Formats: sequence, C-alpha cells, structure tokens
Amino acid sequence: MIKSLLLTSSILFAALSANSQCNELFISEYVEGSGNNKALELYNPTNAPVDLGSYRLIRWDNGSVVAADNAIQVLPAGVFIGSKQTYVIALNLTDPNGTGQTAPIDAALQEKADTLLSNGCGTEPGNIRTMCFNGDDALSLEKNNAGTWQIVDIFACIGEQPLNSQGTANPTAAWTDIAPYSSIPVGYDGSVPYFFRYWTQNQTLKRKLSVTSGVTTNPAPQSFNPSIQWDSLAENMFDSLGFHTCACNTVGILDIDDESRTLVYPNPAADLTYIEAAFEIRAVEFRNLLGQLMLVENNATKSKKVTARTNELPSGLYTVRVMFTNGKTSERKLVVRP
Repeated sequence: MIKSLLLTSSILFAALSANSQCNELFISEYVEGSGNNKALELYNPTNAPVDLGSYRLIRWDNGSVVAADNAIQVLPAGVFIGSKQTYVIALNLTDPNGTGQTAPIDAALQEKADTLLSNGCGTEPGNIRTMCFNGDDALSLEKNNAGTWQIVDIFACIGEQPLNSQGTANPTAAWTDIAPYSSIPVGYDGSVPYFFRYWTQNQTLKRKLSVTSGVTTNPAPQSFNPSIQWDSLAENMFDSLGFHTCACNTVGILDIDDESRTLVYPNPAADLTYIEAAFEIRAVEFRNLLGQLMLVENNATKSKKVTARTNELPSGLYTVRVMFTNGKTSERKLVVRP
C-alpha cells in the first residue's frame, strides 16, 4: 500500500512539474534534409487549442541579427493546433519539373505536411524564404502579444554562423555537439571528418522527452550544443513527423491500469516485435538507455496491434513508448538480442 501511495505521489508530482512549463507552443522537430527537404513541426503542450494566427517564424540567415522582410513567415490565422497535437510545416516546393532552388521536396515529406509555406528559395522579389533554412541558420518562433512580438522558442543561436574545418562559412557548416559547437575545436585530430559531427545539417532533429517549453533567451555564442535538447535522426527521416511526446503528456493515475494491458513480445526480441494494447495505437517509439530515439513505427491503420522492425536496432535495452489515439501513453522495456 505504501509503495502504491509513493508511486501515485511521484506521478502527480511529475505531472504538476511538467505542466508548470507546458504553457506555450514550441518547435518539436526540425528537418534539414537533402535538396529542399525542409520542415518544422510545432507542438502544442497546453490543454487547449491554439490559433496559429498569433505566431510567426523567422529565419536568421547566416548569422544575421536583423530579420530580412523575406525571412519572416506569419502563420495562417484561423488554423488551430489541438491540445497535445502537432502542426507540420514544410517548404512549398512541389513542381516535379523543378530543379535547383525550385526542386520539389520528397513526396513522403509532402504527405506529412499540414501546410506548405514559403513560395520559393530564389531571391526574386516576393519570395518568402523562411523555410529555405540551411544548417547554419538560426530560427525563432514568435508570438504577437498585444502588438509586440515575443520569442517563445529559438533554434540554435541568433547572430552566430558556424564555420567549417577551414574556418570559413563556404561550404556551409553547422552546429555540432563538441565545444565550441560552432567551429572546429583546437587540436581536432581529424580521425573523424569534421563535417560528420554536424548536427543541424543533413539531419532530422526531434526534441527530447524532457523538454516542455521553448528557449526564450538567445544562447551565448559558442554555447549552443544541439545534443542537450535534441535527438539526432537520419537525413530525410520523416516518420516521426506528425506526433510528439514529452513530459507534458505525463501519465495520470488511470493510465497505470491501461499500461498493464500493453503487451510487447517476444522479449527478448530479434527480428520482429509485436505491440498489442487495449486501445488504438497511433505510433510506437524505441529509445535506448541514453534516451535517444532509435526507431519510430507509425500505425496508419490505427489498429490495436503494431509490428516493429527491431532487426534494425543494435542489441541492448530499450524503452518502448506506445502512443494511443486517445492521447494516452504507455511504456514498457524491451531487450533486443544480437
């Protein structure tokens, strides 16, 4: 009985702590893929729908501190993000005959997008180029509060442009997970080419489970370490767009009983793993011991059973997070054997 009370108290404390921060939209996923595959996912951690018409996105191009007119994208009014829901914005390039700056984004990314914004990446007058970001561009999400735009989230560092191993900005560089984060470290041995350490270029980044609010104060130069708040996924990885889980989705007391009805088998697993539950499953995430997102299985049919391709995972212990269509979540442990 004491254990039960302690568990209940811990869950309630976690929920209260998370919800104290879950009060504003933030950027939950960042896609900087090949070609023009660019996308951002916004997440609403609050308990009410939010109208996007009060928000805008800004691309801070190449270390700029003054936003150009063509770098500001006001979001569509009258479009709402539901509570604990996401909104996926991709670059508006779909012409199959386009090339270079007008080459189309992948069909798989188009399918994931809730809207397509920024009408081109050329510098012609009238082109809004906010979604044409590269790995060396900072981004901000801002909210109009009584006529004043206030930052509610920052990606990277406004005013800083990362440098490559030659100490130049051409070819384009990106922020890394090794100090000083925006340039090659002194004495770097080169055993791993420096561009392999880039996080914000040719990657998909997903906000970590522990993040419950945006960054509202611009980081100091040479201090933005993307690995602190983001998980790194492969280039052109779009599977995890369209849903997000974080501490704002803390389980309640009723969810404990629901979790006991979630089955993950066989365990240990080798090739395939099956997840069965009492509710319709929206998606399943697999995270390693470091909390890194390693695999996402979307469930387009919204059935109560999902088959996961665990043969794609390195052997080890994983947390399996099951997300249901009713907003509830469940977690189980899984051992993947060689």
